[in-house]
Amino acid sequence: MTTTAITDDASASLKKTGLVLGPLLFFMTFFVSPPEGMSIEAWRACGVGLWMATWWVTEAMPLPVSSLLPIVLLPLLGLIPLKEVVAPFSSPIIFLFLGGFVISLAMEKYDLHLRIGLNILKAVGFGGKTVLAGMMLSTAFMGMWISNTATTIMMMPMAISMALLLSKGKDGEEIPLGRNYFAKAMILGVAYGAVFGGLGTFVGAPVNAILQGHMNKQYGYDISLADWMAFGVPIALILLGMTWLLLCNTLMKKAYVVSNVQEMVGNSLSKLGRISREEKIVLCVFLLTATLWVFSSQIEALLGRQIDDAMIAIFGALLLFVIPTRKNFEQFPLEWKDMQKLPWGMLIFFGGALSIADALTDLGVTRWLSSELSALHGMSLIMVVLIITVIIIAVSEMMSNIATITAFLPIISALSAALNINPLLIAVPATLAASCAFMLPGASAPNAIAFGTGHLTVKDMVKNGFWLDIFSIAVILISTFTLVSWALGIDVNVRPDWASGK
Repeated sequence: MTTTAITDDASASLKKTGLVLGPLLFFMTFFVSPPEGMSIEAWRACGVGLWMATWWVTEAMPLPVSSLLPIVLLPLLGLIPLKEVVAPFSSPIIFLFLGGFVISLAMEKYDLHLRIGLNILKAVGFGGKTVLAGMMLSTAFMGMWISNTATTIMMMPMAISMALLLSKGKDGEEIPLGRNYFAKAMILGVAYGAVFGGLGTFVGAPVNAILQGHMNKQYGYDISLADWMAFGVPIALILLGMTWLLLCNTLMKKAYVVSNVQEMVGNSLSKLGRISREEKIVLCVFLLTATLWVFSSQIEALLGRQIDDAMIAIFGALLLFVIPTRKNFEQFPLEWKDMQKLPWGMLIFFGGALSIADALTDLGVTRWLSSELSALHGMSLIMVVLIITVIIIAVSEMMSNIATITAFLPIISALSAALNINPLLIAVPATLAASCAFMLPGASAPNAIAFGTGHLTVKDMVKNGFWLDIFSIAVILISTFTLVSWALGIDVNVRPDWASGK
């Protein structure tokens, strides 16, 4: 029996196991009492979450199918009204995905993503590992100034086009979907790069801005962008470098990259020829959308209206249906029939992930976890930070990182007062940890977008994401007592006057 056949048999066995195990874990909550302090409603919601997570991890069912479970189970159990369960399926982030996917589709339709990718290749070099590093650095830089979701949406088509171009078989044939390890590395590199870039500023990761607002409201303490970047950028670069090494020693070891890259790039650019009118329109829409994302706060101030990333994405998508490509106004960059190629299933999947996350929050699972932190009293400060970091990452694998950090920050403030320490000493690592969940497709928007390309399995994400979670925990822990303490002037032995209300 070949290695491929053995792998396929193991995968089929895992799916069958997951198919049965998911419902069993759910029904277990009817026969096993909830943990002390957790309500029966919260315990039932945990059962629904366990069922979904099991089917996600084992791929017992297609991810969009598993994501529909809350629509049936939560109202049926009397936990959440149907109207509230389905509300996250129309969340602004879903429409951010939709608009981004439409723009990406237009780029692919006219090979614009390939043209941009080829020119990036000329700039960063022609080796497989060099290309991966260049793409990750470019994505991380953009992720510092644009939301990591928008960054991933913009960079993913280019990463895929470069990967498919450079990893063709020896006779020029396409490598089968799911077995192109260079494509897997590039896709994960973009998703991870966008997340790490977001760690460096308040813009790329909304959780950072939530911490800034919490500190100002709770203590009247302002964290400046310069202070945050003093530790955020080094942490991002360290994790980016560790991730590149991880991908080089896992997926890239199995990757096939053609040797005549420079020649292939030149030939491919020649075949593309001069840029067409359609490409110019799509490029202008892409650049306009990116510019609006970058300067959205300035536009908000100018108009006196809130400008959400989703509004900008849908605006860009609409332009592709209404700007004519010919003078007779009968042809446009996109037609509705092109929408058949959109990954609609991923929109359903992420809607389901948001739905179960909201249910777990509303029914008190997060509050229960937070209350358990009282057990940390009396532990060493290093252990407190380590445990908080691990808990936040674990919770963020299943829940929105925004919901997670919003729920935990008030508890962390109370804990810091009980321990008589600077609240930043726990709040900053907790906030960084909220962005560092990498194992499951639903853990973050970049993860979901990466999985939605169709090149990755859940196993790919779990294997690499597990080690990234471990790396993140280690880097955050060490950085808390070095970079963070230095940048914010934290004395680990002193609770400052501003935190004590003096």
